[in-house]
Amino acid sequence: MTTPSTTLPDTPDDAAPPRGGMVDYIVVKTREAIISGQFALGQRLIEADLTRDLGVSRGPLREALRRLSAEGLVDIVPNRGAVVRRLTRKQVADRYQIRESLEGLAAHLAATRLDEDGNRERLLAAWRPYEASTPPRSVDESREDNYRLHEAIAEMSGNPQLVEMIRQMWLPTVMVALRAAVDEAHWRRSAVEHRHIVEAILAQRPKDAELMMRRHLRRGCEMILGLPSWVFGS
Repeated sequence: MTTPSTTLPDTPDDAAPPRGGMVDYIVVKTREAIISGQFALGQRLIEADLTRDLGVSRGPLREALRRLSAEGLVDIVPNRGAVVRRLTRKQVADRYQIRESLEGLAAHLAATRLDEDGNRERLLAAWRPYEASTPPRSVDESREDNYRLHEAIAEMSGNPQLVEMIRQMWLPTVMVALRAAVDEAHWRRSAVEHRHIVEAILAQRPKDAELMMRRHLRRGCEMILGLPSWVFGS
């Protein structure tokens, strides 16, 4: 396992933080570094390094770290500052249990609303990369395709509060999956399961769509819980 960098990559001049959006900028850049695995689980985020790398002051940085803490990406630890969060196996299992209910409901609602608000086109657009994936897509591309499809199904529910709740359950479990070096075989299995979900929604079979989504997430949870101990917190 390689040791992640302790600093963020250089920021091009044309990507400098916009005035009035400093905190949002820091949140986005730091979130990307955490999710990508550039910062290790359990790693302390040193304020001096972040302010230097991002070209920002400590005030906006601390506010951004508080927001990332609220998202579940970092913990604010007394006398240590911000530390990249490590989920325990129990926390991962609990989150997937919630995801099963929330995303199962979203799939159910998506099947009942297929012909509303451009939902059919939204679903087909999110599914298109799977049909065009020859030669096989990279792990990073497969991961992005996965997020877009799950997000499209959530948005098809027509319930913004449900969408927001689903997104809140994603980020910390995404961190665990990334640290696990999830392989190409996993994404191939996931694509087959996604096809079953999409077919049920397109056939407007809400009960089947919900069942397929629940099964898909349950298998994903089982895969993550079987990973080595170093992936998890204690």
